[in-house]
Amino acid sequence: MIDYKDQKYKVVIVTPAGREKFLSISKKFIYRKMEEGLIDGWQLWLNTVKESDIKYLESMEKENPKVKVYRLDEPIVPTWDNYNALQTHKFFKFAQDNDTIYVRFDDDLIWTEEGALEKLLQARINAPRALLIYPNVINSTIVSYWHQQIMALGTEAGKCNGEYLDEFAYANSDFIELIHKTFKKRYEENSLSAYYLPNRLFENWQHFSICCIAFWGKDKLQPTELEEAWLSWEEPERKRRPVFFCGDALMVHYNYHTQKDYLMTLKPEPLEFFKQITK
Repeated sequence: MIDYKDQKYKVVIVTPAGREKFLSISKKFIYRKMEEGLIDGWQLWLNTVKESDIKYLESMEKENPKVKVYRLDEPIVPTWDNYNALQTHKFFKFAQDNDTIYVRFDDDLIWTEEGALEKLLQARINAPRALLIYPNVINSTIVSYWHQQIMALGTEAGKCNGEYLDEFAYANSDFIELIHKTFKKRYEENSLSAYYLPNRLFENWQHFSICCIAFWGKDKLQPTELEEAWLSWEEPERKRRPVFFCGDALMVHYNYHTQKDYLMTLKPEPLEFFKQITK
């Protein structure tokens, strides 16, 4: 629950779920924010046919009364790695309450800086005209380009081109290794503020990653199958409503599916570092 000028808004996290290897880490942060009273609920949108992961989601529902697994009344048809990225749009029917700010956290949003969620929620309230609020996500194609522009991230592995579908930014092995090594170094030397970017209002209707977005239930979003395009630019353009980028709300997206196999070959795998630092 968040208060603003005598208004009280519920805060609900929604996650297309899910992979135990990630959720077992990121849940520690979300559970803590529940205990602090900031988060009122967590919807786990069951989007997998992998039995061990389904059991893990059900175990989370049992261990925390604010967690609920949501299911569709239809079979999950996998598109990759036992998950269906083309069915998640159907779960938005569960995120329609007028008094609620919903925050989509993909299950591989592996780390959130202390205070970042609060900044994201405040931006959601302060920018009512914006359809969506984005945080500053490390390992998001366009944001990686911006991080190189401000020299928070080096160019020794190559340069991003600033486009959403920049193959180098989402598929190059040397680059994803550099992203994780740089984050680890900045975390240990307490220089994460180097990643901070200016706030931006996007009114040019551009494709952008939706691994984390804050939106109002009262906007009754009902994306189509290609939900990322619909949410990031098609619906904002249709409604003539911009989207807002919150430049100091820092988070880490662990990997694109094109990066995961390479990360698993690294010893230690970068995931081990996030297990150590997530509280």
